[in-house]
This record gives sequence, C-alpha cells and structure tokens, in this order.
Amino acid sequence: MGIIRPPWISREWFAQGPFNYCDHFGNKLLLATVCKICDDELKRDMLYKKAGKNPNDWNNVFKDVVESLAKVRKMLEKDAKRLGIDLSNLPDDYDEGPEPESYPIYRLIRKYGDRVEKIIKMFEAVPIDADEKLIKKALEALSHSRYYICAKIARTLNSRYEEQKDPEDDLFDSKTSAFFAFIAIERNLRALLALAKHKPLDSLREKLLRFAKISLEMADLIRLEFFPDNKLEYREFGGVEF
Repeated sequence: MGIIRPPWISREWFAQGPFNYCDHFGNKLLLATVCKICDDELKRDMLYKKAGKNPNDWNNVFKDVVESLAKVRKMLEKDAKRLGIDLSNLPDDYDEGPEPESYPIYRLIRKYGDRVEKIIKMFEAVPIDADEKLIKKALEALSHSRYYICAKIARTLNSRYEEQKDPEDDLFDSKTSAFFAFIAIERNLRALLALAKHKPLDSLREKLLRFAKISLEMADLIRLEFFPDNKLEYREFGGVEF
C-alpha cells in the first residue's frame, strides 16, 4: 500500500500528517521522503549496521521499544500537566466497548489470517526454476497482512463503538482503519494472482486461485460493512506492484 489518502480524508488534513496514512510497507526509501516513521526506521537500521549490529536482533528491538515507550510516557505526562489532568486519578469505569472477538466480522478476519499463514507455509520448498524475486515479494505482502489486518479490524470496531457515542467525531478512524485492512487484502489478491500465473508454480495454482477468490470476498465484505457508499478512488505512493 505505502501511502494512500482515503477518499473521505481532505487534502488539507492529509497534508498535516501523511504518516498517519502509511502502512510502512513498500519502497522504504520512497516512503521515507514523505513518512517520518519510515525515515526514522531507515535511520535506525543504518545506525545499527554502521555499528556492526543487527537492527532486527530481539535485544536491540526490545531496547528501542523500551526507550520509545519512555519517550511517549514523558510526552503524555507533559500534555496531561498542561491540560490539568491527573493521570494518577483516572476513573476505572471507562467503557471500552465489546471485545473484537464478539463481532462475527473479526472472527472471519482472524480465520482469514490463519489461512494466510497456511499459504505462506506452502512455499517452504519451491521449484528450482521458480522466480525467487516474485515469490519473496509475494510472501512479504502476505506476511505483512497476517496480523496487520486483524489489528486494523479490531481498531476499526473499537473506533466505531466510540464514534457511535460521539456523533460529532469527524476523524473517520474506523473507516480509515478498515480501509487499510481492505488494501492489505486487495494486495494479497494481486500477489496470489501473480503467483498463480507463474508457470513453475502450476501445482499450487488451484489453491492459490481459491484463496484469491476468498481474498476478493473478504475485501468486499469489509467494503460493504464499513464504507459501502464511498467510491474507492485512490492513488498509492511507494506501494508494491505485482
């Protein structure tokens, strides 16, 4: 996906924070020219590599997460103080709404994610004449979607619950989160079709096409549930092509 301005987001609002509409998956060098988060990620990787360290090593990741959370906490405390909010005396009866698992659409999405994992495992061994670049690119897209879509639909449902309590909410968080899940599944569809067309993978063609059909149905389900009246015209920046 890369960066996309959802149809319901104004150009003015989008320009204030394009990183809010980036899934950080695609051409990172290109995305980093617009998205601060992608830029920070590239700089982080560069620092570790210059030091001869693996940026993806669990110890390094954990250290950075701890430091990041500490920064967020300081920012939160600073804003709370400015707004006169006592963080140590917040009410315990906040209504968080139903658990995502209570919604049928979330359970379907979770099952879809499980099937994505099964498709990925089909490629533990591939024909020697298969296009490695195509397979790698497709598997990266599928892997990215595995838990991403579950998280996005969970956020969608939670946000929609909050929005229903506040009719004046105009951030469209629920629709945008659902849109990102929709795009990820649509990208899976394109990846699956590309794999199905690849002759060395003929033995997997039927399974790939079957799951492509399921992906199409899931994307349409999300569209009908969360933004049925919107015309989905959008442009991708820095996304992955198949």
